[in-house]
Amino acid sequence: MRILASTALAAIAMTLASPASAALVTVGACDATLPDPNATACAGIYEGNLNNNARIDDLNAAIDALVGSDYTDVAWSALDPTKSFFSSTGTVLNFAETLFGEQIISLHFGNAGSGNGNNTVLYLFDFGTTGANSVNLNQQGWSNAVLIPGGTPPVPEPGTWAMMLLGFGAIGFAMRRRRLRRAAPLQVA
Repeated sequence: MRILASTALAAIAMTLASPASAALVTVGACDATLPDPNATACAGIYEGNLNNNARIDDLNAAIDALVGSDYTDVAWSALDPTKSFFSSTGTVLNFAETLFGEQIISLHFGNAGSGNGNNTVLYLFDFGTTGANSVNLNQQGWSNAVLIPGGTPPVPEPGTWAMMLLGFGAIGFAMRRRRLRRAAPLQVA
């Protein structure tokens, strides 16, 4: 009886001592076809602004919902600097540089007139090898965005692979030729 009581007290103490995390509340379904170019996937519309340090655990949970639980958790120190990466022209979200491959962008909409008042949506884009400098959100009111690190780099095109193999072949040919010249005996006439 004494063991059962001390086990129950220990469980209660651990529950009270563990940090409280705000519940991740989804208030609607996202639409991956809304931005242009279309996203390959999106994570539902979450209540509040997940793009700040206080909600980093919720943002990581939303990333896991988008791409799977094997995605490495991100730290706020890696996300905060990416806020300055974005600017806007109307409904167009402009990037400071061209993005390639798969990229996750978390957008907070703070304008109630957008239909997404004070909510966050995560989009997974595949910009491929051609890349993109902007995305048309087709809606107003985003107040901040963060770029989630860890996107996959683009796969080189077949022409790039061919050029690389040709270069390696040329280097190998030159090395072999050089070695054969050194090994040839000198003839005295």
